[in-house]
Amino acid sequence: MSEKNDTLQYLIRYLKERGYPPDSLLINYKIGKYRADLVIADPQKHAPLQIFELKPIENVETLSAGKQRMKDYLFEAEKVNPDIMGYLIFPSQTQPFFKIIDVNTDKPVRLETFDFTNLLKKSQNAKETLISSNKTRAVGNLKWATILLVAATFVILLFDVFNIVEVTGYRLYLILMIIILVLLPYYETIKVANFELTQKQKDDRSKSPESES
Repeated sequence: MSEKNDTLQYLIRYLKERGYPPDSLLINYKIGKYRADLVIADPQKHAPLQIFELKPIENVETLSAGKQRMKDYLFEAEKVNPDIMGYLIFPSQTQPFFKIIDVNTDKPVRLETFDFTNLLKKSQNAKETLISSNKTRAVGNLKWATILLVAATFVILLFDVFNIVEVTGYRLYLILMIIILVLLPYYETIKVANFELTQKQKDDRSKSPESES
């Protein structure tokens, strides 16, 4: 095997010893138009949690190239998991025969920090925080959208009262449709009389990871 493959096997062996399930270790994982050397994914939700890019030798050029490639990986992966982490892996002459570099600091990462149980907890906490933040933002947006709709409706009614604009049945229908379309992003289903409009739900799970031995 090549030195890169040897390093990969040392890394996989170490991660398994730290509690990483075999089905969470995905080799040659496709991220957008790229393929990462090793990706750690949630076995249940298939969401990527960590990305590892291996380099055969550590120097200024490989560090720079690795950071650029990791930037490409993270740009795609953050669409699924905004809290995903990326690391560069270089071979080492001492056990465990590899070194992990944090792409944000360019400094070695303590191997003891890699624990699959803690990784899942951190990912879940980050997801809950993101969901809470999105809900708060959505409530605020809905509040302002409702205020604007009420104000606009009131103005239209005044125009009709003072004979500035005649509110016909056709125009009322258009106003109702506009209100429904404005409010739909905040509700799964909006039903008026016999009319029902439902959002198309997206599947949160990513496709089954592709891996190669």
